Amino acid sequence: MSAIALVPRPVQTIYTVRTVSFVWCFLVVALHAWERGFGAGLWIAAALHFLVYPHLIWQRSRRSLDPRRTELQHLYVDAFLLGIWIAVLEFPVWIAYPMVFAPALNAIINRGLPGLALSLAATCMGVLGGMLFHGYSYWPMTSTLVTTLCFLGALAYTAGVGFIVFRQTARLRTTRAEIRDSEHRYRLIAEHAGDLVAMLDRNSRWLYASPSYARIFRAEDLAPGADALRNLHEEDQFRVRGALQVVMRSGESCRLRMRLHAHTGEIRRMEAMVHPVRDEAGGITGAVMASRDVTELRDREEQLEVAALAFERMAEGMMITNAAGRILTVNQSYTRITGHAPEEVLGRQEIEFRAAMQPQTYYDELYAEVTRSGYWDGTTWCRRRDGTVYREWRSISAVRDPEERVTHYVSLFRELDSLGGLQERPAKQA
Repeated sequence: MSAIALVPRPVQTIYTVRTVSFVWCFLVVALHAWERGFGAGLWIAAALHFLVYPHLIWQRSRRSLDPRRTELQHLYVDAFLLGIWIAVLEFPVWIAYPMVFAPALNAIINRGLPGLALSLAATCMGVLGGMLFHGYSYWPMTSTLVTTLCFLGALAYTAGVGFIVFRQTARLRTTRAEIRDSEHRYRLIAEHAGDLVAMLDRNSRWLYASPSYARIFRAEDLAPGADALRNLHEEDQFRVRGALQVVMRSGESCRLRMRLHAHTGEIRRMEAMVHPVRDEAGGITGAVMASRDVTELRDREEQLEVAALAFERMAEGMMITNAAGRILTVNQSYTRITGHAPEEVLGRQEIEFRAAMQPQTYYDELYAEVTRSGYWDGTTWCRRRDGTVYREWRSISAVRDPEERVTHYVSLFRELDSLGGLQERPAKQA
């Protein structure tokens, strides 16, 4: 990457404008000095200032931590040095005019009226310095050629600066239009998304809340500047407020779970991602919080947890297989009754654990009945893992999908009696 590409665009523009305009200044000053008979010293000073100086200060700007600020300071140095030339050249009106006008125009464009005042003050100080060095002489006249060059140069400089300002204004309009479009798109996303999107300040007050919050809070609860956590569940207040303050101080995102009191009187459970918002200087000004209502999901999870607990602790043994007979899950009672641990049976075929107490035709008829009616129950003889035989009652149910295809089989069984010393007995159904 080139050196020019490492600095901001305004700094590159100032450098380009200064280089071109100072070449013009050298031509005008050299011509005027030749016509007036100034010595070689003035020619050397003009070459150093107008042809070398722009590149030296450009290198300083490149290496500055803040190139834009450094380059704006150079504008006042320009005004001071041009003021010296005005005095040394003995105040030629047509040369003095662009030397005062050009840095003043740059200063007012970049820093407004305070910049204009500083530029004019720097020019006056340069004039005083030039008078101290050269003495005071007044020769306002310039030749027709020099006057014409000054007129055309001032016109070209004004047009060039005007074009740069026009281009920057056009770019600014385009950027603003893109920002408006981007804001419109993001607002549409925020306002039509099911999630709740909010922006909070450093004190956890509302800056913005998406319309989806209206499902939970009243309008007065969402007013800008109101406490965004006023409806937080009492038990969650300390934890959530503390977590938000950590985000504001550390700048690290976090995930939160919280409960909110809805305007309907119910408690809604939320999962939220909180991200810090930074300004251009990198300071944290607030946070964006994207929340999702997981109340129904948590209720279902709790129901499933209760069902799973009941499944594990029920007295009857239970086994669930898929339609192909592969064992998917068993409960604790299955292990207690059969002696087979879950890791022994899960993923294997149910047929491997029938213990050969009944012939294959028996099971074929059993599952044919389940397929026809969806259910079968009866008593059978079974063998445990250690070889002991027991009698059980078993029911098998088919689980079907919406197209009535069997997807799973659920087997529920319990021990009726035990014949601990019996190693083998003919299959029998009570």
